[in-house]
Amino acid sequence: MKLFLATDVLDDVQWAAARGWCDGVLLPDDALRSAASPDAAVQWLETFARAASFPVFVDGTDALVAADDADERLRALARTTDNVVLQLPFSEANAVRLRTLSQAGVRVAATFVGTAAQALFAAKAGATHVLIDVDRLDAMSGAGADVIAGARALLDAADLEAELVALFPAGSASMAACGAAGADAAVVGTASLRAMLAYPFTDQALAESARRPAAGRRLRAGDA
Repeated sequence: MKLFLATDVLDDVQWAAARGWCDGVLLPDDALRSAASPDAAVQWLETFARAASFPVFVDGTDALVAADDADERLRALARTTDNVVLQLPFSEANAVRLRTLSQAGVRVAATFVGTAAQALFAAKAGATHVLIDVDRLDAMSGAGADVIAGARALLDAADLEAELVALFPAGSASMAACGAAGADAAVVGTASLRAMLAYPFTDQALAESARRPAAGRRLRAGDA
């Protein structure tokens, strides 16, 4: 199962990558909004993506606001580097755009997917990645892994190669359930990743290690 780190902090990416815990980066939705201009945003994205070297998922929603040149702005983002993956909200209105971009060779990740049927439709439209809102599904009904399982069955039956991505599973148990259900990847934040790394009794074990007897001496009842 791949791990995609949700961050725009390059130090976080390098920290995780050095340990083999990063297979991609999902930028926050507002990562490019502070740029002075669209050209500046593209320049920042290029610098970040080249430094990250993994697939970098960037939100294309802001480009859709500029209706006159939305498609060109989306293509400009996608052309930044070879490892950029464009994120688009999945909807009937965006399905044609998603398919057109896909046919032009642009890798597109469908977001705002909450059912197995939506995942199928997004994949058939050409999405290379389908991001399923596991965090929202789990908060609402605890059905995140069930939706992943249903989507996996539909995509396999249709022989579609889109990757299923569990978006922000709430902890180790949820991530494990999504992986067992067929998710190809999970998106986690840096803080969540660090929390999942910890053995539940690590702090206690470290504290008690100083009390352990030296080699060759048995620990006896009453030893402090």
